[in-house]
Amino acid sequence: MMKKFLLVATVLAMMASSAFAAKKIGAFKAEDLEGAAHDEALFRQAPLTMFNVWGTFCPPCLHEMPDLGRLAKEMAPEGVQIVGLLYDWFDPAGRRSEKQIVKAKTLVERTGADYLHLLLDDGLARHLGDFSAIPQTFFVNGRGEIVGEATGARSAAQWREIIREMLAKAK
Repeated sequence: MMKKFLLVATVLAMMASSAFAAKKIGAFKAEDLEGAAHDEALFRQAPLTMFNVWGTFCPPCLHEMPDLGRLAKEMAPEGVQIVGLLYDWFDPAGRRSEKQIVKAKTLVERTGADYLHLLLDDGLARHLGDFSAIPQTFFVNGRGEIVGEATGARSAAQWREIIREMLAKAK
C-alpha cells in the first residue's frame, strides 16, 4: 500500500512540475518577408523576444503595429526584440503566396512596423502551441523558453508594462 502511494505521489509531483515548467521552443527554421532564413539562434540576440502573430486581414493586428514599431526601437536598448509572425502568407494550396507577401510588406511599411517579420509555418506554430485568435503574442527568453503570452491587441502603454514584466521574468 505504501509503495503504491509513493508511486502515485511521485507521478503527481512530476506532472505538477512539468505543468509549471517553461515550455521551450525547439529548433526551427523560418523565412522572413525577404526570404532570408532564421532559426532559434534568434533568441540569443536579446534577453526577451516578443513574438507577435498577426494577419493582413486582422484590424486589431494592424491597429497595434504602429505602436509595436515604436516600442521595438524604444525597448531595444533594454534587451527586447519584437518579431512579427505573419499568419496568412500562403495560397489556398498552402504554398508561399507572393501576392500575400507583397501585401504584408506594404502593411509593414504603411504602419511603421519596421522590425523583423517571419512567416509563421506549421513547425514554428507547433513549437508555440495552440492559439485560436490573433493577434497572439508569445514572450520568449534568451534560452528559447516561453515565459508568457497574451491574446489580443494592446496599447503602447499596456505593451510597455507587459514587456517590462516579461523582461523581469526572462532574466
